[in-house]
Amino acid sequence: MKKIVLIMLLAVLVVAGGGGWWLYSPHDPRRANMVEFESDMTAGLLRGIIQDLDADQPKAYFVAFGEARTEPSRLFMARFAGHNPPVRGISSSFTTRNGQVVETARARTGVFIQILYCKQVTPGTFDVLVLFPKLPEGENRFTYRVFDKGGVWTILRRAPAIKGAGGRWWI
Repeated sequence: MKKIVLIMLLAVLVVAGGGGWWLYSPHDPRRANMVEFESDMTAGLLRGIIQDLDADQPKAYFVAFGEARTEPSRLFMARFAGHNPPVRGISSSFTTRNGQVVETARARTGVFIQILYCKQVTPGTFDVLVLFPKLPEGENRFTYRVFDKGGVWTILRRAPAIKGAGGRWWI
């Protein structure tokens, strides 16, 4: 009987230890700091990206911030109210086995835009790393240079992101 209790206790400790490792793993992506992402600059960048992608006629756009795919706030998403095609947070969609992103409520297919990182280059100028998961790995990250032109955020250029020696993406 003591042997069974000891084995059960050991199993609980192993599971708890493994769960603790998972929770505190340094590789675990963290929620994005919304202050860094929910800005006029980000809204302007998204508008520019959407304008470029509209030529492909997607039926919806889905947005997330940071590596952990943090949902944008309702206040931020209200900036895109009435946009056609609609712009939604990532939680209003699911991804099919073949990689299509589909709106949960209306079954519209769309494009997933994940803004990973923003870095101020100079006052009024940012480099932003953006991921498009639908594209092939290694070809799905782009660096956008965004500039404040008299209160209107404009994309100056887009370039494929470069992966550095340490496995980090450079922007």
